[in-house]
Amino acid sequence: MSTQVKIAIGLVFVITASALAGLAVSTGLGSHVSQTDNSDNTFTSAPSFANTGYLDASAQAADTGGDNNGFDLNPTYAYSDDSLYASNIDGPGDRHLYYDYGVSLPPGSTINGIRVRVDWWLDGAGGDNSLGVELSWDGGNFWTAPKADATETASEHTAILGGTADPWGRIWTVGELSNANFRVRVSCYCSGGAECDSRDYYLDWVAVNVFYTAP
Repeated sequence: MSTQVKIAIGLVFVITASALAGLAVSTGLGSHVSQTDNSDNTFTSAPSFANTGYLDASAQAADTGGDNNGFDLNPTYAYSDDSLYASNIDGPGDRHLYYDYGVSLPPGSTINGIRVRVDWWLDGAGGDNSLGVELSWDGGNFWTAPKADATETASEHTAILGGTADPWGRIWTVGELSNANFRVRVSCYCSGGAECDSRDYYLDWVAVNVFYTAP
């Protein structure tokens, strides 16, 4: 056996034994450190929170704004995801409340984020149209800043406002999500001309998903 082959075999044994021992090995070609039981190796993943799943409203009411009648045709049809839908005729400026979502969390839970899903569309694309959502924690006296979806379609599409770690600019308590306190307000926006005078909005579903960490 040649001297070069013997050296190569010996080097393999040295590297293997040293790696198993967690030692750094220099071969002239760089260094290798065994990753087994290396306390410096830390791996993190995105936070994973418990959630309620999407919940349906079971109560609604028109709010002030526009012509003050909100989704004036079949507003209860926005309670669930199906082929029925609420209509807001000549709707720019109108606002509507959806509530009684039946949010049930363990007492003392931390609210990490809230998602609101709105399935909606328009009768046309004239003007600049959007659908806005605000949340209330005290029965409708005070509201979060609005989030809006400006996607304009003449057929139904889904918009997700908020997120798993988006608490809408505030710290929530479990009690503020009760049926007595929690409200979702949907607002219809349009700007840009005469088209806004007759714009119609259609709403299939307004659902809420709360992300939380149990105590």
